[in-house]
Amino acid sequence: MTRLSIAITVALLFLSSAASAKIPVLQLGDDFCDFMPIQVDRAHGKAHGFSNFSCETGNFVGVIAKVNGERAIIASVQVKDRPGDQFLLQISYPLLNGGTWSAFYTSDGYTMKHYKSGTYKVIK
Repeated sequence: MTRLSIAITVALLFLSSAASAKIPVLQLGDDFCDFMPIQVDRAHGKAHGFSNFSCETGNFVGVIAKVNGERAIIASVQVKDRPGDQFLLQISYPLLNGGTWSAFYTSDGYTMKHYKSGTYKVIK
């Protein structure tokens, strides 16, 4: 009976901490996406998220990596009005107010072009 009580207590502590976990919400600029929740799995170096209806972007999935010696989230992202293009989103990491972001795209799979960039705010 004591083992069961300990197991239940540990499970409840785990569930309450998971429920209170904070998911940062980024504001990448009004013209690109002003509400982008992003969940970061630091243990496995992954990130994923989505955007609300007013955003130009949609769902995305990515990894945490080093780009030019600095850590960043690199994600493949959908862009609503550009279904034929593939987009890559680079967000400076760790997620702090004033961090930078850039979006790049390719239409042919070979040439990457700059789309938009700026600084972001962590709004939640």
